[in-house]
Amino acid sequence: MNKRSFFVLPLALAALASCSTVSASNSSNKSSSSENKPSSSSTATSSAQQSSAASSSSSASSPSSSVHTSTTDCPTSSNGVDVSDLKWVSPTGAPTLAFYNQGNNANWVSSSSPATAVVPAFATSSYDMIVFDGTSGLTTVAKNSYNYQLAQWISGGNFYVVSTKHTAISDFQAGQTIDGFVKTGNAAQSFLKLSKDIWNWNYADTEISFETGVAQVKTNLTSNPSGHDYYIIAQPVLAAAKAALAAQTPAVTLNVVANLQTEWKKAYNQTTIPAAALFVNKASYETKKDKIDAFLAQTQIRQDEAVSSIDKVAGALNSYGDENAVMNRFGFTSALVKALQPSDQFGILKTGDIADKKAFANDFETTLGGSAFADSLFL
Repeated sequence: MNKRSFFVLPLALAALASCSTVSASNSSNKSSSSENKPSSSSTATSSAQQSSAASSSSSASSPSSSVHTSTTDCPTSSNGVDVSDLKWVSPTGAPTLAFYNQGNNANWVSSSSPATAVVPAFATSSYDMIVFDGTSGLTTVAKNSYNYQLAQWISGGNFYVVSTKHTAISDFQAGQTIDGFVKTGNAAQSFLKLSKDIWNWNYADTEISFETGVAQVKTNLTSNPSGHDYYIIAQPVLAAAKAALAAQTPAVTLNVVANLQTEWKKAYNQTTIPAAALFVNKASYETKKDKIDAFLAQTQIRQDEAVSSIDKVAGALNSYGDENAVMNRFGFTSALVKALQPSDQFGILKTGDIADKKAFANDFETTLGGSAFADSLFL
């Protein structure tokens, strides 16, 4: 961080702390037309994803992009830095909790199909910022010399191994099967590392399969609960799957046999598994530095609030629209936030959780056997 950033960021943090959530009386959302408000009719079951964006986003919603026409909740900080014209794109799911009061911001595109809406954005200058799986994003940027840098971590992993047949991690038996999502993603990669190195699971390639997204794992699990011995899944999709199985006749119990974050920390002494990060367009940063610094500060405040001010977050989501609208825009409902966030099961990272954003990425990457990312890939 240069000297200018050193002074701008604390000012922005102090100013942005006073930003309010969308109030219940805000009629711009409640009365918005159908072309601006997501509807349940646009919902489908799963999306094609070619990277671990699905892991980070953990979206339970359908492939779609949401964008609205009113302005941001807190577009201008009291020190005169207006961020209302900044544009960004993200997957739906857990990372969007960092934008819980930005649902009506026309400059934010959220999509449950990262492969088609988020990944291609790295090759363009259409957005000032991109939210994406951090280590996958770094790999993509490095491989293709894209004009983006990782600026801030949003979330750590929220990945689990579950089963309707088994109640705990045990020796893998021949013939047992595993269903996961996005083989190159961090959920899959952390599972593959732990299962071979720590649990000594010796499964054949034919005994483990990977879906294009976590939503498809949920579909497989709820439609055929005993179809696989183990499933790799993520919050908040896990909570939705548990509820769906409990509502079946007869009710099906879904057991969490491993919290991958806990297992990873125990095995490799890292805070958690890296998940979503915010990438900044270098060209945008050259011309809009003060605005982007203020936006980053505002986003961190919302991350903190997503952990410490859950009722405030849920209230903003409820003010945005009904459950279908919130699900389509964010990838989860306010009810799931209230149920899961008291223990931060979305994995949102608070101020101070990550002391060194480069080390956080490189510790994970090198543990997996890869090379450390270059300093030039980080803002």
